[in-house]
Amino acid sequence: MLLTIDKSGAFPVARMTGEWRATDEQEYRDELHPLVAETGARLIIDLSGLEMIDSSGLAELIGVVTHARLAGARVLLLAPSGFVLGVLEITNLDKWFEICADLDEAARLLAEG
Repeated sequence: MLLTIDKSGAFPVARMTGEWRATDEQEYRDELHPLVAETGARLIIDLSGLEMIDSSGLAELIGVVTHARLAGARVLLLAPSGFVLGVLEITNLDKWFEICADLDEAARLLAEG
């Protein structure tokens, strides 16, 4: 998996592409958890280029959102690919995560609070 972080906009956007497997866990933790460690922090995770996610990747995604919520921060998932959205729907996590269809919607929701 390739993870890039864009901090040029109003909110950081973490873009994930490729396949997310167990071997990506540490990089994910090291890069994303600090972005949501403070009260009021906001993060958009772009999953549009993520072709596959396994159970450990799903657990890490849950972990960063849980970490954010406990810290008083907020994470939105952006445009999950068909496969990833299918996994979220099968596990009913599509109701637990905040998912947005496009970047404008995500930015608007984060700006509103």
